Amino acid sequence: MANIVKVAVTQHEPVWFDLEATVDKTCRLIEEAASGGAQLIAFPEVWITGYPAWIWARPVDPPLALKYIKSSLSYDSPLMSKICAAARSSKIAVVLGFSENSHNSLYISQCTISASGEIIMKRRKFKPTHMERTVFGDAGGSSLNNVADVEGVGKVGALACWEHMQPLLKYHTMSLREQIHVAAWPPIHPFEEGSPGLYSMTAEGCAVLAQTYAIESATFVLHCTSVMTTTGVEAHSTQGNPMFGPSGGGHSAVYGPDGRRLTKPLPADQEGLIFADLPMDMLISLRHFADAVGHYSRPELLWLGVDTREKKHVRSEGGDEIAKENGTEKKVNGVVGVEYGKT
Repeated sequence: MANIVKVAVTQHEPVWFDLEATVDKTCRLIEEAASGGAQLIAFPEVWITGYPAWIWARPVDPPLALKYIKSSLSYDSPLMSKICAAARSSKIAVVLGFSENSHNSLYISQCTISASGEIIMKRRKFKPTHMERTVFGDAGGSSLNNVADVEGVGKVGALACWEHMQPLLKYHTMSLREQIHVAAWPPIHPFEEGSPGLYSMTAEGCAVLAQTYAIESATFVLHCTSVMTTTGVEAHSTQGNPMFGPSGGGHSAVYGPDGRRLTKPLPADQEGLIFADLPMDMLISLRHFADAVGHYSRPELLWLGVDTREKKHVRSEGGDEIAKENGTEKKVNGVVGVEYGKT
């Protein structure tokens, strides 16, 4: 790992409900980040194909839900292969946020793609937040394996949105010894006094969560948000909604392992890449003071239990039949199942 790692954090608007166009934009941003010298590029929560903002205005909208399902991304699709090829061509690692379509069930997913174009980490959001449950399913145990060793960059982890207020999930992620953390968010707006929304769901509240994560974990945090202009508002028919009615939403940033902001903000409605040079020795200095999963812990008094097994919907016990999914086979102790995320 180099002493300095250069990263790029996106602050852009997807092409709403247009999978192919958003994948094309993704590939262009990958190329742009690499041409700027970045070794890693981060994308926000469900960047492909955008956050389903309508759910906070009306949870039931069958026509939009159908469009959203059909514009979500599958791992075994040519479009995912196209993104991997862009990473390989540009020689840059990618942490991608997307709405994952698995047999038309949707999940808030993130994956890490190496600079050689290989998917080296797959995960789903631990628990979709509130109205998100009208669209997305929960993660399984294998999604806890959310930190990957990225060649030339370091150990890179990822969580989405309000997973950053889940203490046990955060601690497990820290225990995997990540060095760079991607915190993926939807478009988020500034707090307005008297608003019916929660401060913790605003730009300021989410920044606090990202900075707190940086301090607790002593990692660099790539705080990645998307933009939603009037085009997005009209596409979701959320005009007047306090959360997704206004234009803007972009508040991307990079935070150091002591919580300090390392980058200057872009205007909330402006697209752009935010570059940062990460001095990796800073991690050593900070962890000398506090290492929450090392010397600054008391595991004989407080510890975390974890079950990373994937619980399959259908399991055969005691037989010799092998279950298959996407060419992957698994049989353990007479119980047959397929592990999510294995390729």
